Amino acid sequence: MGRLLDQFSALFSFGLAIDASNPAGSGFRTRDAAQEDALALLDAARLAATASGTPPQQLESATFAMVAWLDEIFARQPQWHDECPPLQAQLFNSANAHSEFFHHLSALQADDDAVREVYWHALAHGFVGQYYFEKDDSGELGKLKDLHGRQLRSPPLSLATLAQEHLTPQPYASADPAGPRDPLRRERTLLRAGGALALLLPLAFLLSLMLAGPRPAPPTFAQQLRMQLDRYACADLRADTGNDDTLRVTGFVPLQDDVARVAREVRALPGVQSATFDLGLRVWPHCEVVDILKPYQTRNREKALGLRVGAPSARSGRLREGDAVRISLTGANYDGHVQVDYYTADGAVQHLNRGVARAQVAAGQRTEFGQDIPSSWLVSPPFGTVLVSVLSSPAPFTELGDRPPFELASAYLLTLREALSANKGGERLIAELLFLETAERP
Repeated sequence: MGRLLDQFSALFSFGLAIDASNPAGSGFRTRDAAQEDALALLDAARLAATASGTPPQQLESATFAMVAWLDEIFARQPQWHDECPPLQAQLFNSANAHSEFFHHLSALQADDDAVREVYWHALAHGFVGQYYFEKDDSGELGKLKDLHGRQLRSPPLSLATLAQEHLTPQPYASADPAGPRDPLRRERTLLRAGGALALLLPLAFLLSLMLAGPRPAPPTFAQQLRMQLDRYACADLRADTGNDDTLRVTGFVPLQDDVARVAREVRALPGVQSATFDLGLRVWPHCEVVDILKPYQTRNREKALGLRVGAPSARSGRLREGDAVRISLTGANYDGHVQVDYYTADGAVQHLNRGVARAQVAAGQRTEFGQDIPSSWLVSPPFGTVLVSVLSSPAPFTELGDRPPFELASAYLLTLREALSANKGGERLIAELLFLETAERP
């Protein structure tokens, strides 16, 4: 069976030509005409992939990645003024490919290497989606490229150094041939060089004394360790050293494979003699929610602003099948607005504070959410870890007011980031988190 990526190579070339505005791409006067050609290439790619034995589920996922990438390229073309439904709406009845792309990417399994290769090439060829605000690969998008690139059967070369690599011998790398030999040339050159050196040495020594400053100190072991722990996407890791000089690394990673990877790479750092690891799994989207809200949770606790969240219907943090979900909230020490979200075990989110009245809480007021939600709001499969998050601010969360009561977390998290950036709560914009476990009733 051929590579799935090869079936989409013509479609990649088509999209890149349009994005570069070269003659192949500038020949389209309308977006509709470009989409017709793209659909024809897409149908041909799907037929070829099916004929080569690609499973239907993998083919659909790879097709979605290509459609999301093409829609983003088409949306960037200022010369097209016609309005027609994007490919994602025509083929997948979706308007959120910018975020669903990353939801599908995170759901890929270890045997989906062929599909992951298509997603990675879409990222490498410029797809940014919900991370449009990042300017380079130092943010979350760059970490995702690195994370999934390393999981490919043939990992890509480093993009940071690839541009400087010479693929062919350089024509001007050899020196020009020597001219006619002058018998006295060497002696004259040595004499001139010796005289110049005799003059310059004292001056160079004085200049070095005047300009020399303290050399920058190399990074300490703690700095190297922190940089290493920050490399892991969607992870929450801490390190400390015990009395016996053993390094202890604790926290959470998003993938089971990352447990062994963290241990292997931390032990390889210079200066690590002995290390222990206590790492748990915190899958997406929970890991991204924690990454977004952790600074606001830290502010709530360090400044003792009083925001608290609990689950009265849970026993020791555990909800069983058929239990009602009740979330209790104690407001911060100021009158403000709240946003209460419940993230399920399968990547969805329920917004519990629907309505203006439920979004306002007086200072220290205790409020309960969930009692007015219908009986379908009982603990049911899929079981696993769920997350409750609470935001509080003196200013309203205007950007979150028109959300549907239940949606995919991948569609919501981008809006959540924007709402936090736009909120005027300042130092009183805070958050609190609560993890619960749901399980089948014995």
